[in-house]
Amino acid sequence: MSELLDKLEDMGAEVEDTVDRLMGDEELYLEYLEKFPENQNILELRKAVDAGDSETAMKEVHSLKGVALNLGLLPLVDVCMDMLLDFSAGKTEEAMVQIDSVEAAFKEWVEAIREN
Repeated sequence: MSELLDKLEDMGAEVEDTVDRLMGDEELYLEYLEKFPENQNILELRKAVDAGDSETAMKEVHSLKGVALNLGLLPLVDVCMDMLLDFSAGKTEEAMVQIDSVEAAFKEWVEAIREN
């Protein structure tokens, strides 16, 4: 396994399960990971939160969660879920303030991917 995949696994990613879902194609997984830093959902999420647009924020965090889940980046999935659960419970204000946690988690994964 590559050094990047080992590092991501140490950070809590489900590398083995994700590669298995990709029919064992580790190279394909690495290609998807290389594209992850370009994900626009985080930028759109920030814009929505700054504009007070909770509907768009909920849509964007849901999309980001899906991407993270497909890549096996479970700690990012968890912070996205926290935000989504607050939205679902009608706790819009609480949800919106979680943007910093989501951005920090996203940045952590981007840095790990770019370092390799």
